[in-house]
Amino acid sequence: CHLMSYAILRTAKLKTIGNISGSLAHTYRTIETPNADSSRTHLNDNSLPSHQQALQAIKDKLPEKTRKNGVLCIEYLITASPDWQGFGSEKQGQYFNDAIDWLKQKHGADNVVMTGIQLDETTPHLVAYVIPKDLKGKMKARHFLGGRDKMTAMQTDFADKVGKRFGLERGEEGSKAKHEEVKKFYADIKKGVEVDLELPKPKMLEVSVNSYRERVTDEVKEQLAEIGRASCRE
Repeated sequence: CHLMSYAILRTAKLKTIGNISGSLAHTYRTIETPNADSSRTHLNDNSLPSHQQALQAIKDKLPEKTRKNGVLCIEYLITASPDWQGFGSEKQGQYFNDAIDWLKQKHGADNVVMTGIQLDETTPHLVAYVIPKDLKGKMKARHFLGGRDKMTAMQTDFADKVGKRFGLERGEEGSKAKHEEVKKFYADIKKGVEVDLELPKPKMLEVSVNSYRERVTDEVKEQLAEIGRASCRE
């Protein structure tokens, strides 16, 4: 069967310096990253040389006072479905460069603090750390990520302005996360980071975080299994 290739864009809201540092540790491979091939890590292209420098650059951009429980940084993850023909060709670099330009236009070049192209995992992808300031310089993540409508519009905008040029379609609206990076984002959930996966709502009696987390694990595993089963069922 012939499968369409999709533009993939995910976001995570990092609310503490600890969340940011934990995410950067994954990006810079300063912690063990089981799904990364260490023999290819030297191919990764980070815009800042080290975890510490990236963390400092983000801190330098933050206002002195931030709202309690406010989002300090948005982590973007941009890739394409694994079957995209552009991987391994010069189109790959062009796609990620265009994606960075799109982020800079959306957020202001100054607020796109660090970008990294990762080539040591199964599917190449771009990670970007962005300070969510609005045009007046106020921290306002909701302005960019507030609610399903904004997220839907952003996915469409990205697919239209970047994906289409590379033969990539927009994923179906409201479809569940469809790629291996779900695993990394699930790891982020455990670190206390909010992600835009379609997770089940807690049930009334599921007061304990652990019972909820176990159910989420099961459902995410089920989504991944379903993706595997459905990959050629068009």
